[in-house]
Amino acid sequence: VSYYVETTDFVLWLQQNGTYAGIKVTGHSLGGGIALITGPQTGVSGIGISGPNAMFLRKALDPPVSEESLNTLTFNIIPENDFVPRVGGVAQLYQNIDCTAPDTELFGCHTSWRTLCELLYKCGSGDRPVLCECLSEFGYPEPVSSNGESFAQACSI
Repeated sequence: VSYYVETTDFVLWLQQNGTYAGIKVTGHSLGGGIALITGPQTGVSGIGISGPNAMFLRKALDPPVSEESLNTLTFNIIPENDFVPRVGGVAQLYQNIDCTAPDTELFGCHTSWRTLCELLYKCGSGDRPVLCECLSEFGYPEPVSSNGESFAQACSI
């Protein structure tokens, strides 16, 4: 089963319907790989989080996608030590990020939760709270409160 065929057909249907503007396709892991194929096939942005890349198999897809479309319409977030997004040939638009998982955890850097925590920790969360799991599960530092409530209070620790 080629899941990308279904997502590509769905995005094409949305485009033909005309109800939606600014369509973007996103996903994590296999879903990210599908987004990185569907985006170029439909002319929309495809964003992957730890998604396998499509550069090497682009000509085998139906319809095939060009190297240029992969280089301009896709973006993949690639955590260090995560081997999944390194498969398939990386396109030009990607962001390497750190990963706090121990080297002994084979898939420790492949979790969407850890990636989200890394992004929140490095890029900031604006006025939104940082996930409690970032501290309790992944060992990120306790964030500074913007409203006077302690992290322990907010997370009921």
